[in-house]
Amino acid sequence: MRKLFIVLVAAAAIVLPMQGAEAATAYTVTASVSTSSVDLGKSFVLSGTVSPSAKGKTVKIQRQYAGGSWTTIVTKTLSSTSKYSVKITPSKGGPTKYRAVKAASSTRAQGISSSRTVKVYRWLYLTGLPGTYTPPTIYRGYMYVKGTQFAHSLSIKQGEYADWNLAGKGCNRLKVYIGIDDDSVSGTTGTSYITNGGLDVLNAENTLEKNQSARYVLVSLATTTIRFLPGLNSSDLSTAWMGYGSPQVHCAA
Repeated sequence: MRKLFIVLVAAAAIVLPMQGAEAATAYTVTASVSTSSVDLGKSFVLSGTVSPSAKGKTVKIQRQYAGGSWTTIVTKTLSSTSKYSVKITPSKGGPTKYRAVKAASSTRAQGISSSRTVKVYRWLYLTGLPGTYTPPTIYRGYMYVKGTQFAHSLSIKQGEYADWNLAGKGCNRLKVYIGIDDDSVSGTTGTSYITNGGLDVLNAENTLEKNQSARYVLVSLATTTIRFLPGLNSSDLSTAWMGYGSPQVHCAA
């Protein structure tokens, strides 16, 4: 009887600490970001607190790309007020989640902050993205407008157009240089239209002439489809070209 009592007491001594650990309250970890969007190569700040105080201890700052797993990118020491702050410079475009993790201690369970999403934007050349050209013989490559060279460009004749479907890329801006291609016949003039693929005009550049410098155009996008559509005037439309120099879209993808 005495031996049985000793065994039961010993078993209780083992089980009770385990039950206490399982029931331990987790650390409370907060996280906030200084901005919800940032350009690739620029920085933002992730900051927060841990409670109860864990001054001098560390938190892991973790990142998750869309469809990926959580990865620790830096470890920060908590301040005397149990706060942390870290400057982050994303190296990849697209929506990215961040969080802070405080490891368990002898009295507290692990604490994990809510995740914070930052959209990381970057400029993408349109000519590097899938597009639809009508006809498919639209010139793509280098072009010149008044002697200035533009790479990743398009030259489009009257009756032709180029479309892009940007669905899923989170694009909010388009920038491009527009002018009459130097390969056009002398005296060529025209108007350039950028539309949403239908009848809505996002930008129109009028009174364009050969030997006139290209115009820089920046367009806000609230559509996933864009179309470059020239309106040319020339005595020989077969040698008249509207040039779209280095078109790029600003996307979180």
